[in-house]
This record gives sequence, C-alpha cells and structure tokens, in this order.
Amino acid sequence: MNDKELVRVAATIENALRQLRKGRYMRCTVQLSLCAGTMQNLIGDSRKLAAAVSRDWLAAAEYSCRGIGRQLNEIPFLTANLQSLLDRRHREMPHLSAIADELWALQEEFDDVAFNGDENALCVVTQPITLEDVYLGRFRIALFLHSLSELYQKVPYFVTAIDPHPAATDNAITHPHVSHDVVCEGDGAAAIKAALETGRLVDFFTMVRSILTTYNPDSPYVPLADWHGVPCYECVYIMDSEYSYYCSCCDNTVCDECSAVCAGCSEIICRTCAGTCEICERSLCPRCAKKKCSECESVCCESCLDDGLCSECREERQDNEEQETEDKQEAPAGQEAAVMGGRLVDGGQRAGTAYAAVQPDGVGQAPVLPGPIGQ
Repeated sequence: MNDKELVRVAATIENALRQLRKGRYMRCTVQLSLCAGTMQNLIGDSRKLAAAVSRDWLAAAEYSCRGIGRQLNEIPFLTANLQSLLDRRHREMPHLSAIADELWALQEEFDDVAFNGDENALCVVTQPITLEDVYLGRFRIALFLHSLSELYQKVPYFVTAIDPHPAATDNAITHPHVSHDVVCEGDGAAAIKAALETGRLVDFFTMVRSILTTYNPDSPYVPLADWHGVPCYECVYIMDSEYSYYCSCCDNTVCDECSAVCAGCSEIICRTCAGTCEICERSLCPRCAKKKCSECESVCCESCLDDGLCSECREERQDNEEQETEDKQEAPAGQEAAVMGGRLVDGGQRAGTAYAAVQPDGVGQAPVLPGPIGQ
C-alpha cells in the first residue's frame, strides 16, 4: 500500500472502531429500556392485584399474580445481559496516527499485505504451512472492515486457503483448525477480540497466523493422522478412521457399507471374508460358516440348527416319523382273514389245518376234503 491508500485504510478502521464503541452503548440503551419496561409492567400488575383484592375479585387477583410471576422471571435474564455490557473492560480508542503506524508495521511483518477495495478487506498472505509432514499451503487472512463494528456479534475475518490441500474426508476443512474459512480460536478468542478493539492490527494477524502454524491434537476438525483419509479395502471409499472398521479375519479396513456382523460370534467381517447362512441369509465369519446340516450339508448359523439339522431337514424328518407312526397304527386293522371259497371261515378267524389248502397249480378249483373218494 502507498501512503495515500494507507491513510485511507487507517481512517476506515478508525471509523469502524468508533462504530463498535457506539454500538456497545446502543446495546446498553436497549437493555436498559427492556429492564425499565419490565419494571413498569411489574408496577402495573401490582396495582391491579391490589385493586382486585380490595374488591374481592379473586379470579382477577390470580390473573395479576401470574403476570407478576412472568415479569419476575424475565428480570434476571435482562439484568445479566445489561451487566455483561456494563462490565466490559473499557479500552482506549486508537488515534488515526496509531492505526497508520500499525499498518506500516504490518507490512514489515508480512511480505504480502493488501487492501481489497471490492471486499473492503485488509488482507495478508502467510508463507506455505506444513504441520507434521502434512503440507497445507498458503492462507489468506482477510479482515472485513465493514464487519469490524459488529465484532461481538459475528466473526469479522475469514481464513482462506490459496492453494487448498483439504482433508480427504471434507473439502471444507482446509486446516485442522479451519472449517468453512472460520478459525477455531480456542483460548485465544478473547485476546483476538481485544487486539481488534484497540486497533492492534499486527497483534491480531500474528495471533491468527500462530493458530495456523500450530497444531493442537486435542481439538482438530480432522486429525493430521487422518488428513489423507483411510481407503476402504472393498470399495476404495476414502473415510475418516473414526468411522472405519477392521475385519477380524483379514485385518483389512472397510467402511460401514462393506462391513457385516457375524450372526454367530458378532465379530466384524468384510464382504470378502463373509459367508452366508443358507436358511436365514445372515452373515457368518469363516469360523462360524463351518457348521453344516448333517443331512443336506447346507451352511447354517447356530440358531438355525437343531440337533445338527436345518429347519427344512428337521421338518422332513418329523413328517417321515409321523407317517411311519400312522402306518403302524393302521396295519392290525388292515389284515384280512384267510378266504375259503369266497367266504370267511369261523366268523373271520383263519381256517384250521383240518382243511386242505388250495394247491398252487389248481387255480379256480374247489378245495378237496379228506376222506374216501365217493363218500
């Protein structure tokens, strides 16, 4: 920036900080008006209550009591908001010359400092950043001056990757502590706001750069160990290790879609290692898939086997046993007595040995009784 542009930017920043200070006083006025209005309503309800009691209007007295209760519930919330505004530490407004000095020092601290008139933003560009052998590239820190007056309502700056190397699982995360161009300030949030409120621009930009060049393993959006993601062995889908599974048989990493739970032992298995119960069609690991029906030798899970038989073979065996039982019960009643000349002998009992049997070759001949011929 040349001197003329630098002074113009300094004047814009000074005006934004003045609006920030004015906005604080305006919010105090609004909160005071809300508190005063609540107190006026409380006084009005108390008068109504007194009038209702004096006239024995008990229903009206109850209604007034409810209104007083509502007003009392609002008072702590309103007073707490007002107190937080009043307790905010008073900080001196920087003069135009002090802001101009900050801009000069900022150009000494960073190689790339520019003011973007279209965005009304003061911007710096960092050097390429590498954290734990993970290359993240350069970042642009843009302070939007029109948002500076709303410092305590919204974030007035954004951090954008110039040559993005985002996490494999989320393109919006360009840094372990940056998501959707917003920095996770952590414990540095209060210090960053204080630097902006007092016009200490160098401190602000260096603090943000410090967050970008430091890795906190306790609170990343995506850990650096998972920055490049974990591929699924089955479908090659890139996933976060937090949502990956390991096959208990081959130890390969698989995603949720490519993993299954063994119906026998509840172990996680991949699709390649998984077998299937031919009865219920649930997944089985190779160890549990060794169980088979003793009759048809189909692969079955333990819950589908009963005495070594699958449900189909068990039903078939039961049907055969029932048929055999029925056959045994029907056999005595179905036996026929011996037939003698087309009639039953002795009321259905088998003919005695005193009668001659029909000769095998005498088909159609009557039986020959013993005794002299011709008698």
